Amino acid sequence: MKDKRPNRVEIDAFLLTLPSLSRPLIDRHFRSDLLVEQKADNSPVTIADKSVETELRQAILAAFPHHAIIGEEQGGLADQQICWVIDPIDGTRAFVIGKPLFGTLVGVACDGQPFAGLIDMPALNETYLTQDKRSYLISGSTQSTLSVSSCRELDQAQIATTSPEAFTTEGLNRFNRLGKTCRSTHYGGDCYNYALLAAGHLDLVMEHQLATHDFMALIPVLKGAGAIVTDWSGQSPDLSSDGSLLVAATPELHKAALNVIS
Repeated sequence: MKDKRPNRVEIDAFLLTLPSLSRPLIDRHFRSDLLVEQKADNSPVTIADKSVETELRQAILAAFPHHAIIGEEQGGLADQQICWVIDPIDGTRAFVIGKPLFGTLVGVACDGQPFAGLIDMPALNETYLTQDKRSYLISGSTQSTLSVSSCRELDQAQIATTSPEAFTTEGLNRFNRLGKTCRSTHYGGDCYNYALLAAGHLDLVMEHQLATHDFMALIPVLKGAGAIVTDWSGQSPDLSSDGSLLVAATPELHKAALNVIS
């Protein structure tokens, strides 16, 4: 059966239901004495990662049986017009030491382009997601519209990245060049850095060597809040992107940052 064009209302409504599926599984294992395995790339994985992805896959397949799914733990191919991309726990290293800055990422791509997304921060009780082309923060019973900062100058910008170890040598040189021009540099945070930028608290995020599941959910949330999102060559990221990411609150700030790292 040929896929129809995505129904935004239907997809947005479905995204809103996913934390109720993933959070109970995460809560069961967070800050518990759980087994941590090492994958081939030396990154950690736990039963929480695996069980959350399985639960989300089953829910997506039940609701959208003709859509493709790509997940960090179970893989997959974008062999359909519409593809869901899952990172069950982005920030597993934080999760296993009891640090609350980890999240569940679910993105939707249409013809390879980011379309809708969810960043759920279970330990913080914060959900960042797209609804009708805009982005919102839901915290408890409160929902607020996300909007980026108005920062336009590098010397006033707060910049963040997860870890210097995630860059190649040349990539880290580029990040350090940019960081030296900014007001201050912050490390750690994983997907939460992007949520903070969408909410207007950070101004720049730069990262390298990301997998598709690391960034596909982030892009719609960021763009819905007004952010500028490209790879390091200034192109819009999609399912085939090289894993570099440069996100800025304003066009002026993005242009200045891109000039520094180019």
